[in-house]
Amino acid sequence: MRGEFKDRGVSKSLPNLAFSTIFFDRAAQKYYHARLMSVIDSLEFARTGQTLCGSLPIAGLSRLQDSLFDALGKVEFAMRGGHDPRRRPVLTLDISGVLHLQCQRCLGALDYPLRLANTLLLVSQAEAAAGALDDESVEWIEAGTELDVAGLIEDEILLSLPYAPRHEEGRCGRDPGARKERAGPSPFAGLAALKKDLH
Repeated sequence: MRGEFKDRGVSKSLPNLAFSTIFFDRAAQKYYHARLMSVIDSLEFARTGQTLCGSLPIAGLSRLQDSLFDALGKVEFAMRGGHDPRRRPVLTLDISGVLHLQCQRCLGALDYPLRLANTLLLVSQAEAAAGALDDESVEWIEAGTELDVAGLIEDEILLSLPYAPRHEEGRCGRDPGARKERAGPSPFAGLAALKKDLH
């Protein structure tokens, strides 16, 4: 696992540890444990065109757990700050990984590949409260000096999940054809043959 922080074109490489373990403080030029620092100033991040890359253990995404068969693995992410064509601050997110969802038909594990790419407009508290962006086609979040990066990534994953995940037809543990194939010959077939021989 590897994390990387880029500030104004300067690349800082983190040790082979999950993002949930290490975070880089650009102001102090030091690495911090995530319990001490797991947030960014979103407007500053966008204004200076910074990039944050890393991974998050799926087991640490608590709100996601009810949708999962198990919490194995991790998700990789890249967050980039910048501006849209109208010079408004934005965050661009790329998230990838594989989740083990629970099939709603057979209750077994279902591999769900994550391939998410989204751009979020950063808006002020006043704009959000006034509903000034209700007619906008872009997605937006409220800008702040303490944006929870892991929380934002978990939000994006939750919004992408299918309402009722199921295996493809014929690949589910509760598929009638699959049950018949696993079960083999009926135990009553032998009794029927025995009865026929007696007659």
